[in-house]
Amino acid sequence: MEENIISIRKRDLGLASAAFADFMSMTENCLNSRAEVSPKQYSSLSASELEQLSVDIMKEIAPSTPFRDTDIQLVSGHSFPDIMAGCYYGVEVKSTQSNHWTSTGSSIVESTRNKTVEDIYLLFGKLGGKPPEFKCRPYQNCLYDIAVTHSPRYLINMELSEEQTIFYKMGMSYDKLRTSEDTIGLVRKYYKQKAIKEDKKEMPWWLSDGDDGGTVNVNLRHYSTLSAEEKNYCICQCLILFPDVIHRSGPEKYINIALWLCTYNGVLISNVRDMFSAGGQAKFIDDKQLKEALPGIVIRIVNNAPVIKKMLSKPHIYDFLEPLKENNPNLLSYGLDRVFEVWARAVSSNVNTLLQNKGLSTVNVFDWIMNGQMLKK
Repeated sequence: MEENIISIRKRDLGLASAAFADFMSMTENCLNSRAEVSPKQYSSLSASELEQLSVDIMKEIAPSTPFRDTDIQLVSGHSFPDIMAGCYYGVEVKSTQSNHWTSTGSSIVESTRNKTVEDIYLLFGKLGGKPPEFKCRPYQNCLYDIAVTHSPRYLINMELSEEQTIFYKMGMSYDKLRTSEDTIGLVRKYYKQKAIKEDKKEMPWWLSDGDDGGTVNVNLRHYSTLSAEEKNYCICQCLILFPDVIHRSGPEKYINIALWLCTYNGVLISNVRDMFSAGGQAKFIDDKQLKEALPGIVIRIVNNAPVIKKMLSKPHIYDFLEPLKENNPNLLSYGLDRVFEVWARAVSSNVNTLLQNKGLSTVNVFDWIMNGQMLKK
C-alpha cells in the first residue's frame, strides 16, 4: 500500500511538499489533455464549474498519489483557498475568458484563510486560448503586484520569474507578509517608499487594518464643506507633517498635502494654497504692533500652536505616530517628550527663511509659540 501524505509529512516535510507538487502537475496535465479533446466544453466553463471540475479531476487522480480522494474538498465561498487537499494543502482556482495568463487574485489580507493550510497552489485556466490551457504553480510564485478594488488584492501572472514576484520586490517572503499583524500597512509602506525612490508624487490611498491612528470617512468630502473645527484640524496636521509648505516655492510643494488629506482624511481640496494663506496678514503680536505685516501662513502656525502642542503631547501623540514616522520622522529625533519643541524650532526656522525670501525682517516665532502668544490682523 502506498504511503499516505500524512505519514510522509511526519517523516519529511520536503518530500510531502514534493508529493503535492507532483499531484498538481498531474492535475495540470490532465486538464490540458482533456481541454485539447473538448475545447468548446472547457472554454465555456464558469468559475464555479471550473472549481467543481478541478475537484473531480483531483479526486480521480488522488489514488495514484499519496493523497486520498476523500482528502479533496471544495470549500469555495466559505474560506481561502477554494479546494482543500487534506489539512495542510490547498488549491486556489482562478480563470480568465481571455487568451492571457493574467488576472486579479484574492485579497492580500487572507482573513478567510483556512488556519491549517500551509502549501497553496494556484490552478489557473486560460479559457480564451485555442485550445484552453491550464497551469498550476505555487501560489506565491504567481503574484506580481497589488491593486485595489474594494480592498487590496494580488495581481496574478502565471509566467513570472522569481525576481518578478511582489514578494521579491518587497524583500519579504509571502509567509512573513501574510502572517503580519499589519499586512496592508506593510504593503502601503512599500508603495510609498517606491514612489519616493522613483521621485513620483504618489501616495497609496487604501486603509490600514492596523492601529495607525488614521481613519477615513466612507464618503469623500470636499474641504469647503467641512466645519471650521475640521478645517483647522486638517491645517494643524499638515503643518506638523509637511513643514516645507512654509518656505518652499512652486506648486509642487502642495501635492503631498493634497494626496495626504485625501488618503488619510477623505478630504478633497482644489486649492491647497488658500488653506494656508487666505484671510489676510498679521499686524499685531498680542496687542503690540509689528514692524512689518506677516503672511497669513504665519498666523496659522502661531495661533494653532496650542492645538498642535496638544496633538504632539502624550497620550495624543500615540494616535499620530505612524503619520509622523512616514512623513516627518525628524520630529522624533529627541524622543516623544520634546516633539513639540522640535516642531516649534523647525517651523520658526522655516518662517524666517520665508520672510527672508520675501525681503522681510526675521522674527522670533519660536518664543511666540512657546509663550502662547497670538497674532492679530
